Amino acid sequence: MLVEGVKVKAKSIPKSRLLKAWKTLSDEPLPRIKALQLNDEDFDRVIENKRCPEDQWREMEEWGKVLSTRGTDACVFNAGKGENAEFMILVRQNPYHMLDEILVHELSHIANGDL
Repeated sequence: MLVEGVKVKAKSIPKSRLLKAWKTLSDEPLPRIKALQLNDEDFDRVIENKRCPEDQWREMEEWGKVLSTRGTDACVFNAGKGENAEFMILVRQNPYHMLDEILVHELSHIANGDL
């Protein structure tokens, strides 16, 4: 599978899990979201390929510093045209936080209109 131009092996995160997290944030319908879990090496490669000034600005605002990819559990961004989704969430296989916490955090960026 190709994600942001990088060939990766990915596991889909079930829509039911996304919906559960979304309901803690909003009464609006769940947007079309493609959520994938990637092995750590693939995750780091995609993040490095995807990194842009807006991401660094958001990290400065949220965390007070630009994070290394090693400290990043997940990312969310607008999906590309061929994705059949509005947004894409990528999560590393061995995250530092629990998956449900990560999903709520990433979905909050969508709910708050940060993208």
